[in-house]
Amino acid sequence: MKLSDGTSQATAIMYQSGKLVIAGHAPAFDHAVAIVEAVGKPVAPKPVPATSAAVEAPSENEPHIGTDEAGKGDFFGPLVTAGVFVDERTARLLRTLDVRDSKLVGDRELRGLATNIRNVVEEEKRAVIVVAPKRYNELYKQMRSEGKNLNTLLAWAHTRAIEDLIGHGLRPKFILSDQFGDKRYIESRLMVDTRLSGVPVLQMHRAEADVAVAAASILARDAFLHWLDQAGKALGLTVPKGASPKVIETGKLLVSRMGAEGLKDYAKVSFKTMQKVLA
Repeated sequence: MKLSDGTSQATAIMYQSGKLVIAGHAPAFDHAVAIVEAVGKPVAPKPVPATSAAVEAPSENEPHIGTDEAGKGDFFGPLVTAGVFVDERTARLLRTLDVRDSKLVGDRELRGLATNIRNVVEEEKRAVIVVAPKRYNELYKQMRSEGKNLNTLLAWAHTRAIEDLIGHGLRPKFILSDQFGDKRYIESRLMVDTRLSGVPVLQMHRAEADVAVAAASILARDAFLHWLDQAGKALGLTVPKGASPKVIETGKLLVSRMGAEGLKDYAKVSFKTMQKVLA
């Protein structure tokens, strides 16, 4: 089903599994959602919510893009997003290489997996966006001044990776990411050409179960770790991950060296951790 409203368009796709996916941009997108919600209201409640079908991803063997991020919760280091395009052949190869959620992999094995992914997935079918702390701090401050939040910044970073892949002429059947907010955060930031193509944008919890998202999570984490290594060499110390007491201790040391302003080049100063560093 297609719906037009002025210059905007929205597309509703019903899969055989019963999953309904709506893609497009406002105001046509909002009208389509309103129509679906109005039709759905009279339906009696069921043990399994009707909305669960909307977040069930199609087969990972279908041509699609998976995206994920690293560094979101780390005081030091960049925010990194990555996108990976897979088709049936690539998906099966990545599974053979035991590609899985980066949270289930130690740092040493992760770096080996990242190398294997780069050997299997052509350069134009993967994208890694590194938002260094200084840029992150500027973007976060700007978005907060506009009444926006971290989800908007995440959407911007995920969209950058998607746009890079779409720009290489890739035409995925769907785009999948982990659930970090209303998926319209991503849809509203996609390039016009991407939105008008009607490619469904799906978000779901534990999306890393999908091999493309898992591969993206590994590439993102690998880039994040590489950035920390390089920063550590430049500073002459080990830059710790997370937001632990060791992180606070290192933050205090760096502030004593370069001042709070200098720390913006290495840390996300919007974190509450910053208050502890300056205490």
